[in-house]
Amino acid sequence: MLNTMRKYAAGWVAQILLGLLVLSFAVWGIADVFTGVGNHSVARVGSTDISTVNFDRAYRRELQAMSQRLGQQVTPDQAKMLGIPNQVLGRLVTEAALDDQANSLHIGVSKDMLIREIADDPAFKGAGGTFDRNYFVSLLRNNGMTEDAYVVQRRAEEKRQQIAESISGGATAPNAFSKALHEYQTEQRDIRFIVLPSSVVGEIPAPNADELTAYYNDNKAEWRAPEARTISFIKLGAAEVARPEDVSDEDAKKAYEAEKASFSTPETRHVFQVVFADESTAQAAADRLKAGEDFNAVLESTGKKLADVDLGVLTRDKLIDPAVAEAAFSLAPNGTSDVVKGSFGPVVVRVTDVVPESVKPFDEVKGELKKTLALGNARSDVNVLRDSIEDARAGGASFEEIAANNKLTVKKITVDQQGKDPQGNAVADIPAQAELLKAAFESDIGIDNSAVPTEDGYVWYAIADINPSHDRPLDEVREKVIEAWKKQSTADKLLAKAKDAQDRLGKGETLDAIASSLGLTVATRDKQTRASQPGEGLSVEALKAAFAGPKGSSDVAPGAQDGEQIVLQVADVVETPYTPAKDDSNPLTQQLADSMQNDLLQQYVSELQRQLGATVNQTALQQIISAI
Repeated sequence: MLNTMRKYAAGWVAQILLGLLVLSFAVWGIADVFTGVGNHSVARVGSTDISTVNFDRAYRRELQAMSQRLGQQVTPDQAKMLGIPNQVLGRLVTEAALDDQANSLHIGVSKDMLIREIADDPAFKGAGGTFDRNYFVSLLRNNGMTEDAYVVQRRAEEKRQQIAESISGGATAPNAFSKALHEYQTEQRDIRFIVLPSSVVGEIPAPNADELTAYYNDNKAEWRAPEARTISFIKLGAAEVARPEDVSDEDAKKAYEAEKASFSTPETRHVFQVVFADESTAQAAADRLKAGEDFNAVLESTGKKLADVDLGVLTRDKLIDPAVAEAAFSLAPNGTSDVVKGSFGPVVVRVTDVVPESVKPFDEVKGELKKTLALGNARSDVNVLRDSIEDARAGGASFEEIAANNKLTVKKITVDQQGKDPQGNAVADIPAQAELLKAAFESDIGIDNSAVPTEDGYVWYAIADINPSHDRPLDEVREKVIEAWKKQSTADKLLAKAKDAQDRLGKGETLDAIASSLGLTVATRDKQTRASQPGEGLSVEALKAAFAGPKGSSDVAPGAQDGEQIVLQVADVVETPYTPAKDDSNPLTQQLADSMQNDLLQQYVSELQRQLGATVNQTALQQIISAI
């Protein structure tokens, strides 16, 4: 709420200060130690201190605001990762610098002016549109502030505004600059272009031996093999310990009966519900249906269509009205009900396509049940086995001996740090992959490594071999090199063909004639601006190229899809007339003015930093951050 109050407390100055007051340490260059800063202060700027109370309040308020924006509570660790402590401190340091300067310049705010500013603040107006003192006091109390504290804060803000207004208030951009930016932003171009696909260059033959070798040597890094390690490991988890064969049929049967609903598919019926205005009309329709009259004919006589009464295929629980549900699921297939007193009036129900409830038999799910029960039983055994394995390792047992004694398996994989095998394929089923690979590539052959925790257990590993990063020989990657050479050759030939088409344009040939000779068609995208999303078929590069020359100019650019080239021509240039704004109602004029005012104020604040400097009490700062 205080953020809302501040928003109303100032005009353009507040908008500029909003950006300035989040300056980080990178801008301020605040010392990372403190010298002469009191224990009750987190920082000092010039002769102005930032109290621990003010930082604590500002930091908590920022955490609360961030949590509301994200829709979830921001934890202290997340706040540090997002840099919130530095942002808050940077804002307070900037405020302190302006406060220090205001004191040096003996800037003041009269009591009458302060009262008037607070009374005129829209944040404190009541239902009648005037200042409401009770609402004012209540609002401050809800935000943990006293009236005196708010007046002190508001007085400081008014002083800062006076400085900001004197530095950059009223600054506007020169008319020539506004005109140039207007022309740049609003200029429109009509673009005609052809898209050259890679197919226009035809099939590229394989390279000869010399070409292949030369290309391989020039691009060896593309096929360099990363360091790979051969890792032996034993995984211990519930799945490895579970013994479904040890679960009796009796225990599985008990679980089946307890969870029978999960193995059942409820009955479904296609339900039609006809709601009538009164009971007599409903009864007449029900009688006609009982007499054997066609449902559709009866329905048509009521002025309804089948789609109006079709509820679809439903289970009983999907029918909201209990009376309708009872009637629908009591009828025989293709039957119609008597008049039912429904929640929304008299109802006649019809059902078709009855699919009875089905239950999977025990024998069909017995194996699944035993596996689930075995996994549940095994979780309590994991830690016991872990201790046993650690004892065996301490006694010098090999991985193979440990695995054999505990009915586990030793697996061996060769992977790089990204979890890929020497052929570049992802290796599947690496337990705790990120943690295991990180640990494995920090270890070495012969080292006794600690177990890596997994989601439900542990994995023990050893480095069996290390294959350093190396250049793969040509014979090993020949097919990939050939493929890359052909792709590059295709791209080179396609670019050459596109540039040839541009040359033909320059010599006077039309784009339509060039397109026809290539078996292509000309596309047109009109009214494109520099900020436009490229029209269909155009690429960002092509749109940029279209603004590089005058009307009639041409260019070549990469296409929107990989392996395409675009040849374009500027068909027309449309400029929007510029009318100088007489006031600040022109959005562009206001945008430039805000930007210039912001720049001036930033330069001023930066100079204040140079003159005043700032020191931080890191001990007090970290104590506050850690206590939240």
